[in-house]
Amino acid sequence: MTTAEEYRLLGFSAEDQADAEKLDVDPVPVAEFAAYLRKTIGQAPAEAELEVPKDPMVSLAAYLETLPDIRRYHQELGVSDEISWATLADLGQQLKVNRRTHGKFGLETHWWVSTYWTGMLYALGRLQFMIHRVPDEHPVPGVEPGEWVIGVHIPETGPLTPESVDDSFDQARAFFAEHFPDQPVKTATLGSWLIDPYLLDHLPQDSNMVRFGRRFTPYGEPHDSQGSAIFFTFRSHDLGKLDEFPQDTALQRLIVERIKAGGTWQTAFGYLRL
Repeated sequence: MTTAEEYRLLGFSAEDQADAEKLDVDPVPVAEFAAYLRKTIGQAPAEAELEVPKDPMVSLAAYLETLPDIRRYHQELGVSDEISWATLADLGQQLKVNRRTHGKFGLETHWWVSTYWTGMLYALGRLQFMIHRVPDEHPVPGVEPGEWVIGVHIPETGPLTPESVDDSFDQARAFFAEHFPDQPVKTATLGSWLIDPYLLDHLPQDSNMVRFGRRFTPYGEPHDSQGSAIFFTFRSHDLGKLDEFPQDTALQRLIVERIKAGGTWQTAFGYLRL
């Protein structure tokens, strides 16, 4: 049974906590997914190998059931309570995103939650970092096949100031060296529409976002990601609402202008040496 204090530390809003406490899902698939999570914790599987149920509420119930398991794993690694709860609090954030996007309780991004519920990803200051092996099908320059790297992820928690980004990378260097000494990492990677070359060339060059993106050396081939740009900027999947989206920032205006001009946003890839 999840306690009120645990819901608070997991970042649940009051209304999401109330709905979570009323969850009524088939206990059989919940138990099956909970068993899978327990088996996978600490194994650092490739992202593509992670499996989640079709029903997001089954996933949510299993995440809550296995909270003691992932917390125990963090403690065994020597991860501080502060970092452990900051990492797991993304669950509450994802519920808030779902409510903003769809106007109701839900966990559309339940697959994403599995990355930190199995001990792969950690929130370290402004950024999140996921330890994984470089996949054979997407090599990184200067990185051996199967070598460990940390993937950078950008939660929706505020501006990407250079100081906060520097602090996150400093924390990541120390954190993974201490807690994952058998998986040494020397490279960070990023796959995101936020480093689409068009974006980096058309936003003000002194903006936090551009300064962040320029840290990474491009590699690989970008792929179309129109939906990601819309979802992460406006929390909507509806391209038919371009005229309704807010146009308060340079980024919001650029996203809409490019689509209206017939352009397509893309996810690009970059790396940096730690």
